[in-house]
Amino acid sequence: MTDKGIEVFQDLHLRGSSAAFIRGCVLSQVQEPWHHDAEREEDIGRNAPGDEDVIVLVRASFGDIDESGLLLWQENDGYRVANIVPRNVGELGITKYNLILRDFFSRIAEPAAQAGGFKVDLTSSNQTLEDWLETDSAEALRRFSRHANKSTGASHPMDQQRWFSFLISAHHASKRPDSEQVARWLVEVDGWSSEQAQDLAIDYEFALGLLEQYDNSRS
Repeated sequence: MTDKGIEVFQDLHLRGSSAAFIRGCVLSQVQEPWHHDAEREEDIGRNAPGDEDVIVLVRASFGDIDESGLLLWQENDGYRVANIVPRNVGELGITKYNLILRDFFSRIAEPAAQAGGFKVDLTSSNQTLEDWLETDSAEALRRFSRHANKSTGASHPMDQQRWFSFLISAHHASKRPDSEQVARWLVEVDGWSSEQAQDLAIDYEFALGLLEQYDNSRS
């Protein structure tokens, strides 16, 4: 069983060649409505730890989306988009962030990768429980949420038992969501109130920390 997806911030990586080569390919594709902000790039690079290179590009405003700076940060095998920061507003939010990232992908990153023969990886804008949890753990969370009284959380003994089963399963899983992802899934997919979802997310984070500490104390 799968759920509708939850919108998430996308990631973009440029991989498969030297940083200097990728930088040259990326900058060769920059044209309106994008431009290269060399001055800002120098300021950031001067304060960057180690020898990592940075590339700063600026996307002109469009629609109701503010002019924004996109930061590419060097990794071992290329670059990743580390952040997108609007010029005049506090934050973009997920939808607008992803729109700018996909615009960069289509106008600059993908043509650069095709010309240079390296790879560009763009993650999905939607994820489900299966992206965050193993199948057994995902089903344990769904089982709890499906049967629980959404006004009382995990306080009823049967609900508590199913909640504990999920926590133990998540603790043993090789991948698991953070508390914010748990809260978002409960609210956006399964209809919990923000208050109850936040309480469960706090309990989730505390329980996993406690179980990990318990395991460490026995090793």
